[in-house]
Amino acid sequence: MKLRFLCAILGVCALLPACITPSVIESSGRALAPPTTNFEWREPRPADFEGLFESESIEGEVAAALWKVWYVFSSGGAYSGAALVLGGTTPEFQTLSGTWSLDGDQLDLGDGQVVRASATDDHLRLASEGGVAILRRSTIQ
Repeated sequence: MKLRFLCAILGVCALLPACITPSVIESSGRALAPPTTNFEWREPRPADFEGLFESESIEGEVAAALWKVWYVFSSGGAYSGAALVLGGTTPEFQTLSGTWSLDGDQLDLGDGQVVRASATDDHLRLASEGGVAILRRSTIQ
């Protein structure tokens, strides 16, 4: 089963149409710990998406199935992502790749997957009806 960005993140998030229903987990237990910093979000620029990002928090219905998400965005408009998903008896990684484009605060990940995006210098916030993911810029080691 392919992860379709962000509902792999967000249902981000509009992409994992077969997310586990959250009725088994209390809503307070469905989110990773929220970031401790108050961010001043702004409309993103294409340069904000260049590089490697990892999830810092995942909230909403999609958090019932997603443990962690990573994305690599290139300046040429390509991306690749992986998510650690709880969907069966054991967690599994799901991957995806494609092209991305930005129009204002609308991040288009292809195949009709559009999420609302905002940014700071080192973070991205991706939101959809399924939830919100905050990603922090990371480095490849």
